Amino acid sequence: MAFEGKDERARNVRVEDVAREAGVSPITVSRALSTPEIVKPETRERVLRAVEKTGYVVNTLASSLRSGRSSFIAMFVSNIENPHFARATRGCADALENSGFHLMMAQTNYSARLEADFVGSVLPLRPAALIFTGVVQAPTTKTLIRSRGMAVMEMWDHVEDPLDMLVGFSNLDGGRLMGEHFGRAGFRNIAYVGRTQDRGAQRLAGFREGLAATGAELGHVAPLDGHPPVIADGAQALRTVMQRYPQVDAIFFSSDVLAVGASLEAARDDATSHVAFAGYGDSGLAEALPVPLTTVHVSSYEMGFRAGKMLLRRLAGESVRERSIVLPNELRIRQSTARFIN
Repeated sequence: MAFEGKDERARNVRVEDVAREAGVSPITVSRALSTPEIVKPETRERVLRAVEKTGYVVNTLASSLRSGRSSFIAMFVSNIENPHFARATRGCADALENSGFHLMMAQTNYSARLEADFVGSVLPLRPAALIFTGVVQAPTTKTLIRSRGMAVMEMWDHVEDPLDMLVGFSNLDGGRLMGEHFGRAGFRNIAYVGRTQDRGAQRLAGFREGLAATGAELGHVAPLDGHPPVIADGAQALRTVMQRYPQVDAIFFSSDVLAVGASLEAARDDATSHVAFAGYGDSGLAEALPVPLTTVHVSSYEMGFRAGKMLLRRLAGESVRERSIVLPNELRIRQSTARFIN
């Protein structure tokens, strides 16, 4: 039997062809490729030589559908450009390295509809587990996932009733830390810029609580919902706030991305030199700005790594006693607010 044309042979070669070339049965080929430890070394070597000669490619998807076991984990990322989500994804990938499991990612763009569509498309492929950089909100999506009884990891928030497992932090507490800082610093004409839904709503609520605890209050809210924030949004938001709330003396941005954009804009405009800025997340740029940014530190990599390790224990059938881990928030006070404190 000739196996000419590499691309063509990869499409047409079947396990029976490999078995014929190796002089073994098709089931032996399957075992040599899926569970090589149970096959004699000399037999396994013959099978591998036959695979190389024939150009056979294992269809892992078909194998998982037949066996009910899968080697891929579906990860739904809110925004793949967000450096915090990128670090969490890297942490998770590092935790899964050499485990036999691999990540397959999709971007949900903070959309419950897209999230539901992706989940519905992936579940028939029988992934080993699902990971979300957020807490699943849509009741229909939650019901669908729960009906499968599979391993699920949610991140980036804290709720009392996760779908299965959770590694996150309290957005409410993080916002409260910043509110208390603003109030104690003596700021009185305070604005909030950013998301007002989901995680953003929690940060905003905590910010209000922190301000109230120090006798301060929020004077202006500039919502930025509907799309992942970019640096240009922060610059534009600063201009808008200065027009609509000119007495502003401090702005809390719901993400470092927005705060960085505003800081770069402020460096070009002396009219904003009296305004304090703060962000959320502690991105790599936060401390590198000409005026280092006050922010709430989030341990993104640690979150992803611990989530991956917990998921591996669950997939190995081990008992996971603590299925919800809440990482601490840490306020990093830098010059963007400290320079205004007497």
